[in-house]
Amino acid sequence: MVLPPAIKKLLDMRVVRVAAAGGAGVIAQTIVFETLGIWLGWVRPSTAVLIGAELGIIINFTLSNRFAFGDRRHTSLWGRLVRFHIVVAGALVIQWLCVYLTETTTQDWLLIHAAYAAGLIISFFYNYTGYRLWVWRHTPTL
Repeated sequence: MVLPPAIKKLLDMRVVRVAAAGGAGVIAQTIVFETLGIWLGWVRPSTAVLIGAELGIIINFTLSNRFAFGDRRHTSLWGRLVRFHIVVAGALVIQWLCVYLTETTTQDWLLIHAAYAAGLIISFFYNYTGYRLWVWRHTPTL
């Protein structure tokens, strides 16, 4: 399939590919968050963030490793997966804190959803930096 030049240029940008991979992970995490924490109420929303996160992490890692950073393979797959989990653990703390602090002060579902979204946005920048500098860091060839 031949893509228009503007679309091809956009897809060549690593940050766009990282955002797309992360978006797929966020969709999976959000489905779990909404289902377990909001609709069914089986767990607190802050707990649902963490439960859905692992599914999102695996999806995000798989897509990032293949498409966003496929040109960078400087460590083993296992090494990259461990590093990825370490970076994402920090993002999960950010997301969890945003939701937890909100749910302890209000039961307003709109505010809890806003806190969830804020945590995701802050986490994107945190994750992208960690991915580039540590998980898939570029090692110049001599």
